Amino acid sequence: MSLAENSVFPSVALVVVNWNTYGYTKSCLDQAAKLTYPNFEVLLVDNGSTDGSGQRLNAEYPHITFLPNKRNMGFTGGNNRGIEVALDRGFRYVFLLNNDTYFDAGFLDPLVAYLEANPSTGAVQPLIYEANGSKGVWHAGGMFNRLTGKTTSIKRTVNLQVPYASSWLTGCAFLVRAGVIRQVGTLRHAYFAYFEDVDWSFRITKVGFDLKIVPQAVLHHEVSASTKSKTKQKEGFLSPAAHYLNVRNQFLLLKAEPIGMVKAMAWPYQLAKALAVLGYFVVRLRLKKLRAAAAGLRDGMKDHPESGISPDISCYL
Repeated sequence: MSLAENSVFPSVALVVVNWNTYGYTKSCLDQAAKLTYPNFEVLLVDNGSTDGSGQRLNAEYPHITFLPNKRNMGFTGGNNRGIEVALDRGFRYVFLLNNDTYFDAGFLDPLVAYLEANPSTGAVQPLIYEANGSKGVWHAGGMFNRLTGKTTSIKRTVNLQVPYASSWLTGCAFLVRAGVIRQVGTLRHAYFAYFEDVDWSFRITKVGFDLKIVPQAVLHHEVSASTKSKTKQKEGFLSPAAHYLNVRNQFLLLKAEPIGMVKAMAWPYQLAKALAVLGYFVVRLRLKKLRAAAAGLRDGMKDHPESGISPDISCYL
C-alpha cells in the first residue's frame, strides 16, 4: 500500500526546499527521519543551488524524492514544485517546512490529528520559537491590521493548552489540506518570498476555512537563514534582496487584499513606511540597500500579485 493510500494515518507530503544551505537541509532531513508519524514522505526541492549541495543531498538521501529546479525560483517557486508533485500523487496533506528548523520526533502527530478532527480548519502550524538559545517566541500566530495593512507575528505565548485561531500562518511550517490547495491554488509566484504566506492564508479563509495554531506541536526556527549573514557585513546582516522583497511585496499584498481594508489609510501608511526605510538607508549610507528598497517601492507600485511573474533579485543578492 502506498503512503497516499493509507486510510488509518492520512498521508503527508513534507516539502523541504534547499538553496545553497547543505548544513541546514541535512539537519532537517535527519530530524524528519526520526518523526513518529507513520505516513509521510519528504519531497526535497533543490532550488537551483550553485554550491553542489543539491547533488550531494540527492546522493546521501537516495530514498527521498528529489526535485531539482534549474534556477532559484524563490520560496514560492521552490515550494510550489513540491506542492504540485504532492497534489499529483494524491497526498491528503501538504506540509511546507523550512530547512532551518528544529523539532522533536512527535511534533507532526498533533498537527495532523487536529486537522483530522476539525474539518472546518484548512491549515495549522506549530508554536514556533527562535532557535538562538533565547527561548523567545518567534511566531505564536499572525495579526493583520486592516487600517494600515500591517502584518505582525505574536511574540508571546497565547495558550499552551488548546489550539486557537490565527489571522495568518507563516510559511516556515504550514500544514494544509490538499483539497484546500485545489480550491485556492498554490503560492503566488509573483511574491518570490515574503508575504506569500499571508496572501495564501487570506485566500484560505476567504473560502471559509479557519487557520489554527496547535501549541502542542513545537518548532524552533533559525530566522532568515538564507538571507541573513552570520557575520555583520558593510551594510549590516540582512541582504539587500530581503529589503527589496519586503518593500515590494507589502504593496502586492495591499493589491491582493482590498476587501474590508480601509485603503485610504493603508496605502499612505505603507508608502510613508517605505520612504522612511529609504531615508534610513540614506542616513546610514547603505547604498546597496537603498537601491534595492527603492526598486522594491517602484516594482510594488507596478507589479500585481496575480501576474504569475517572479521578480529577478539576482542583482540584490
